[in-house]
Amino acid sequence: MFNKLKKIPDYLIDLSKRSKTIGCGNMLRELIRYNRFYYRLLKENKVKVNLKTVVYHTAFYAKVVHLFPHISTEELLKIIPRSITHGIYEKLNINRREITYDKHKMYERMTQNGIQVPEIYLVTDSKNNCLIEKKSFTELLVVSTIQRMLAKPRFANGGKGIHLLSSTDVLLPDYIYQAFVYNHKEIIELQGSDFCGTVRYIVYNKSKENQVPVAASIQLNIGSITDHMMHGGSISASVDVKTGRLSTVGIDKTGKSIEKNPISGKTLFNFQIPMWDKALQLIEKTCLVYPELPLIAFDIAITDKGPILLEINAGCGTVAAQFDKGWLEHPFVTDNYRMSQNT
Repeated sequence: MFNKLKKIPDYLIDLSKRSKTIGCGNMLRELIRYNRFYYRLLKENKVKVNLKTVVYHTAFYAKVVHLFPHISTEELLKIIPRSITHGIYEKLNINRREITYDKHKMYERMTQNGIQVPEIYLVTDSKNNCLIEKKSFTELLVVSTIQRMLAKPRFANGGKGIHLLSSTDVLLPDYIYQAFVYNHKEIIELQGSDFCGTVRYIVYNKSKENQVPVAASIQLNIGSITDHMMHGGSISASVDVKTGRLSTVGIDKTGKSIEKNPISGKTLFNFQIPMWDKALQLIEKTCLVYPELPLIAFDIAITDKGPILLEINAGCGTVAAQFDKGWLEHPFVTDNYRMSQNT
């Protein structure tokens, strides 16, 4: 709880900046309208809502106007909060956490179905028992002195707890130890960093025969262990879902538009992500492995040997992925939510 409270001043700063941009009264009316719009949409579709929902939407609104300070009210209303994506699972009574939250279970299911994932060497449970032990922890410590090894929590998101293994580390409960993944040389050149950046590709997995792209973006890692925009170091840019070309300039976590990567000096717009056809094949294959998930967010690393699936999320962060356009009118919303006149 204390950690959450520490974030409140950031939200207040963002709201203050918005009030200076459009006026305090206009900002309050816009915030109330945003909250009322999505609160009613959830409630009228029998998704559980309460005061916590309002607080969440207020924080989400603050994050949106932080990243997009010049956004209009009408454009802002089309930027859907994560509660909408999570609400689909609630409406359909699908336990998304059971399916994707445990990365160990996720990797096992993917491996059994021929999905390319990083090499896993060691997995522990909550009592530090080893569920997978291709190499002992002592062996991994030795390996970590000559090559990068990644340690990450089984039950976490947003890049929290991920770190490079070092010779001074101790074995941690509920952790996965895996080979570090290096990007394709062309992406490394664009990034100016050999830390792993990822492609986020979101799919409305409507049926076996109908997988509808929602959006794609690239997280260009600019030198952090994680490429999460808010918790790590990255520049995000929209990607054309069909061609794999960067279709916009980038943005960083301050909302600043980035035409050229300040690390590499390379222009972002129109960059062609290599092996895009293989990435789309990997996405399609994985959708078939998870037919029970209606909305899937993929985190994919493009390497010299091809795309590797780092993880999937059922429901996902929605802010940065919508900076090209909002999703309110996308089929995954309109198919799953009744849009009344009052909404």
